[in-house]
Amino acid sequence: MKKLLILPFVLGLMVSNPMDAQQIPLYSNYFFTPFIYNPSYSGKDGVTEASMMHRRQWSGIEGGPETSALTINGALNREKVGYSIYGFNDRTDIIQRTGVYGSYAYHIQLSRDNFLSFGLAAGYMNNSIDFDKIRVKDEYDALLYPNLRRGNFDLNFGFNLNINGFHFGAAVPQLLGAPIEYSDNYNGPVEYSLIRHFVFNAQYDWEIQGDNRVLSPMVMVRTAQNVPTQIDIGAIFNMKEYGYVGAMFRSDYAITANLGIHLTEQLTAGYAYDFSTNTYGTSFGTSHEFMLTYRFGSDSDDERIRREIRGLKEDMDELRENQEDNMREMFEEYQEEMSEQREEDLETEVRRIVEGMDLATAGDPRQQGGGNPRGGNPQQGGGDQRGGTDNPNTGSETSNPRGGGDVNTTPNRGGGVDYDAASARNVEPGSPGYYVTAGVFGSERNARRLMERLQGEGLDVNIFRDSGNSMYYVFLLKFENYNAADQARSSGMNGRYDGRLWVKIVE
Repeated sequence: MKKLLILPFVLGLMVSNPMDAQQIPLYSNYFFTPFIYNPSYSGKDGVTEASMMHRRQWSGIEGGPETSALTINGALNREKVGYSIYGFNDRTDIIQRTGVYGSYAYHIQLSRDNFLSFGLAAGYMNNSIDFDKIRVKDEYDALLYPNLRRGNFDLNFGFNLNINGFHFGAAVPQLLGAPIEYSDNYNGPVEYSLIRHFVFNAQYDWEIQGDNRVLSPMVMVRTAQNVPTQIDIGAIFNMKEYGYVGAMFRSDYAITANLGIHLTEQLTAGYAYDFSTNTYGTSFGTSHEFMLTYRFGSDSDDERIRREIRGLKEDMDELRENQEDNMREMFEEYQEEMSEQREEDLETEVRRIVEGMDLATAGDPRQQGGGNPRGGNPQQGGGDQRGGTDNPNTGSETSNPRGGGDVNTTPNRGGGVDYDAASARNVEPGSPGYYVTAGVFGSERNARRLMERLQGEGLDVNIFRDSGNSMYYVFLLKFENYNAADQARSSGMNGRYDGRLWVKIVE
């Protein structure tokens, strides 16, 4: 049987010994899709988004690696659970790998800004060798006819710890490391062996202007058995309103420049360009990677918090306005109450002074509003009392003037003065006379309060305003002579009233 004329590196690929090269697809925009390597990052930002990526590597070499990927990522249960779906097609010359993975992540909130996440991805990966692209001497060679398409089940496990913006994660892609056997003949099995990889990453999110300006330095280490370790060191500066810029050094490979534009709040376009730095860089040519990401709404934790803060701020503004209105009303009420209290204090003081004047003048006829009973010179404001008429000073109060007019002694149910005729309901308020008064106020409202209270006790009460001092008087009785008014005052209206009373004289 004739042998295949296949390139030595292709033969080495199919023998049972593992291939000394990393097998997981390589990306330069993985900053925005970290769940591709580590499933614990699924749903970490709480954003439901879909991304498409296409990478063309080593454009100067025919059959250079070319990778296309589609991802969906989101969160459930108030971001405690994350999920992602990752499908890719990776072709390198005659070898093609197609895979679909579904990831589940659980995020444990240690504190307000600290999280511990675990993730597990399960998927199916199909590997194939395209012999149609191989030129052979004998196209009927039996080795060309075995089924060169095989698939197998794969697992990926990872965890991530986030402490105050610092992320540290580790993952094991191709956890099972199962071989893929294409055929078995006298030359030995034709296999493609998956090897277990180890990926470590560290990142710190430095918020310069909150989440509007974030600088994120990062390190990623990828390694596998019998494979050289590859280290990525770089940083991304993300400006939420505009886009992002970044740069990365990848050991023994290239320097990468990243550029992205946030076309809208939901749509972002990104591009990465690799400058080869290894020995064969000039022969490999350039590498390009394109990415397009669409976010479905703004349901991330940060966005939700911002919405809640905006709502709380609006509520606080409304509450503050209501409080200011309430405080203003309370202050106005307090001012009004203080004014009323001052008026009441003033009224109390006036009442005390008036009562003191009543007591001081009770035994001295010269202090009354009448004249000299012996026919002498009258006092100021007084007149001649010989005719028995009263001529009191306007607005003065007294309690027992000597030389006043005749007392009305008309009996009233057993004696005393005629209270029915003198009742407040039967007189004209403010007309000249002697008023038996229960209160004096500077405020009409306060005067009416007292009137209503006394009316509630079954008394006849009325009010008049003295134009001389602008005070409001609450009175119970009015008489034509002082003695009758004083008798009603001193007897408490024959015991019907137990409060203080005095006589107000109106000329």
